This record gives sequence, structure tokens and C-alpha cells, in this order.
Amino acid sequence: MELKNYIAESFKKEYAYRVKLAHDCGADQMDMLEKCLAKYNFVSASPFQRAPIQENPVEFQRAKNANFTSEVCSTDVVLKYPVNERILEVWLAVNLGIDHERVLCYGVKEPRRVEADIQAERLANDQDRQVSEEDALLNDESMEHYEAQQDGIDAKDFGFGEEFNEAFLKELEKIKAEKGADYFRNYPSKDELMGDNLRPMYDAITGMPNMGRGAEQAKQVDNIAQHGSRSR
Repeated sequence: MELKNYIAESFKKEYAYRVKLAHDCGADQMDMLEKCLAKYNFVSASPFQRAPIQENPVEFQRAKNANFTSEVCSTDVVLKYPVNERILEVWLAVNLGIDHERVLCYGVKEPRRVEADIQAERLANDQDRQVSEEDALLNDESMEHYEAQQDGIDAKDFGFGEEFNEAFLKELEKIKAEKGADYFRNYPSKDELMGDNLRPMYDAITGMPNMGRGAEQAKQVDNIAQHGSRSR
């Protein structure tokens, strides 16, 4: 019964991939995309999201060292069968008639999806934006923007604030009373923290034969010729 349930659950499972094409995509490309993914039991695909024309799109540059100027169209596809991302790239490139370096696929749960979304949001916010030194937040002497960033944050959970400092000082006094005033004077040196004081020992060990475990003996091993017989 457990095997039957396992098989039933496997048929319910779906696999989502983000497909990015450095190409002008429309209804024809979407139709071809659905047809060529039918072998993986195609479920759905979101409408193409189009990014403006740009030189050397960052994701394609990083992943494939590609250099070209193009707009980028992306869609999230859902399949019933899993497929390796690199195989999916080749399959789509062949069927869509696009160079392989212009096709990029990865799972929607990969960290670079979040990175790509953040980058796209940043580019959208920076478009037609004129920045001046007077508008910089660091020149704003008011604390309103800092307070806005801390909305919903409990200072005790992040190690700052008056209440945290008071509790921290009380804990220091408690340790000082238990272990004596000299406890905080015996800090390790920087060399001890970084392990630099062990450098001479490391050099001595690594400079000795067999990592210091004993001298190696020069032992002649058998010479075996290519025909396989030992030479005596």
C-alpha cells in the first residue's frame, strides 16, 4: 500500500523552471515552447516578461560569458517530469532556433532567481533617476529614515538598544563576580586568535618527510613495462 501511495504522490509532483531567452519573444515562441515541452508533460507557462534591450545581460554574461546586445524575455514553466537544466537549455535552443548561449534555464527555487529579481527591481528604480549629493540619505540629519527601517524590529533580538546594553552590563558584572576581576585581563593575543603563533610548528611539520611521521626510506619499486611483465 505504501508503494502505491508513493507512486500516486510522484504523479502529483510538479517541477518549475525559469526560462530566460535573449530574444524577441511573442505568441509564436510561446506556442513552440509549449509544443517542445510536451514530452515532459507540460503543465503551464507564465506570460513572457520582457526586459529592455541591454548590452551583455548580466545573467548570460556570468553563466555563459556571452557578449551581445539584446532584450531578455523570461517565463516560468511547470512540468510533470524533472529535467536537467542544461539539457532543457539545449532542447529549447534547438526547437526555438536560438543560439544556445542565448537560452538560460534554472529552477525557480535557486538563489540566483532571487538575485535576478532584486537586480531587475534595482534597474527599474534607477531608470531615469538623477542622483545628487543633496539627496543622499547620509546628508539627512533627521533620524526618520533610520526609524522607518527599524519598524517592526525588536532591538533585543538584534543586540542593540538601551535595554540590551543594560542586560549586557549586568551579565558582565555577574561573570566578574564569579570568576574574579582578572578574568577579563587574560585575553588571547591576535597571533593566538589568528593561529599565527603556530606557524613555526606548521612549517616544521610540513617541511619534514612524511609530515613529520618519520623518515621516508628510498625503496625501489617494481618497474612494469607497457606489455605488463615485470623487469627483474
